[in-house]
Amino acid sequence: MNPYRNQFIYQVFVRNYSEEGTFNALTRDLDRIQALGTDILYLLPIHPIGIQGRKGAYGSPYAIRDYVGISEDLGTLDDFKQLLEETHRRGMRLMMDIVFHHTAPDHPWVKEHPEFYHWKDGHLTNKIGDWTDIADFEFENNPLLIEKLTQVLEYWVKLGVDGFRFDVAPMIPAAFYDIAFPRIKALNPQLTLLAESVDPGFLSFLRFNGYTCLSDGEVFRYFDMEYDYDNQEKFLGYLKGESSLEDLRNRYRLQEIIYPVNYVKARNVENHDNARIRFYTQSYDKTLNWLGYVFFAKGIAFLHFGVETGTDHLSYLFEKDPVDWGKLDQHLVRWITGLAKMKRAPIFAQNDHYAIHSHTKDVLHFDYENDQEIRVGIFNVGLESGVINVKYPEGKYVHSVTGERVEVRHGVIALSKEPIIFSIPKR
Repeated sequence: MNPYRNQFIYQVFVRNYSEEGTFNALTRDLDRIQALGTDILYLLPIHPIGIQGRKGAYGSPYAIRDYVGISEDLGTLDDFKQLLEETHRRGMRLMMDIVFHHTAPDHPWVKEHPEFYHWKDGHLTNKIGDWTDIADFEFENNPLLIEKLTQVLEYWVKLGVDGFRFDVAPMIPAAFYDIAFPRIKALNPQLTLLAESVDPGFLSFLRFNGYTCLSDGEVFRYFDMEYDYDNQEKFLGYLKGESSLEDLRNRYRLQEIIYPVNYVKARNVENHDNARIRFYTQSYDKTLNWLGYVFFAKGIAFLHFGVETGTDHLSYLFEKDPVDWGKLDQHLVRWITGLAKMKRAPIFAQNDHYAIHSHTKDVLHFDYENDQEIRVGIFNVGLESGVINVKYPEGKYVHSVTGERVEVRHGVIALSKEPIIFSIPKR
């Protein structure tokens, strides 16, 4: 059993969460976020952004020039503390983004500790060509760098932060995690640690060029959960019409055999680095089925703020580009709320008796089974018509979210434009 599989992460970029773009504006909306069923509020980096090499008018929050500072446009440290306190008061946890692979090129350490950085031909540089607004760390033979970064984590843990999402976690060497994580867990054993893993193609590129890149299995030694990017190529391939849904199903099956039995993947279909799911589907109903998948598939659910509006526009990372909350879609809100409530059922936390079923139609079909029930999820991501064959007892069942009737008859279930989720009680 892994209780993270009963939970739901809500990702927020404070700058573009609202017109105001501040901690205080986010604090005022915590009741709405809590009402969705959110367990963990995850904030993109909140630190001062570098000026040298800045992209766009505002710059990337991942080009950081002060790890213990607060970006002035977001508010003050006291404002952040108030957000943290109000998040806790509502029973949610706050996780912050940590960027320890690189800094902005005008971070003070560049001058104070040039040995911390990656240099080439006498020039400060980075390992990834399009990351032109950052300067990469060089961890090898740099124990002082590891110590200073560990102290950054300790600062935020002592302030009351509940966890960290690590940017490009595989590019940070195990030597750092071996030292830093025992120290921060000594301060708070209940810390939540989420790794942004990388897709297989990027991992191969990094290793070919001689750069550190931990595998997902290695990352699981240190983190509670990690991104689902090992499936990203097949997921996007399906959405773009370049690969089949069965290719993606087989990737889900592979996870069941290559990871620890209690592994947790952050199931998401969009985030700040990837286009909105609605952008790919151009369909309200397909989008809803993918959101159903996010909550039903084994793992922790992960939503990017604004998905509740049904928008196909992803906020620009380097500019002021707030979500239009005037377009909040109450039907989507009801579904997300119902899915989050459903996910708290104990069956979703179990390690075993989780099946991924294949069909000739473009339908994702999963089920969980224990001594009390079989929990079925059918997600019509291809908006197929007709029926699919199933091997469940005949009968009329109650939809886990809508309360409507779901019928299994003559070994088939009629497909719907909306997710089909129901429980078959064991007698």
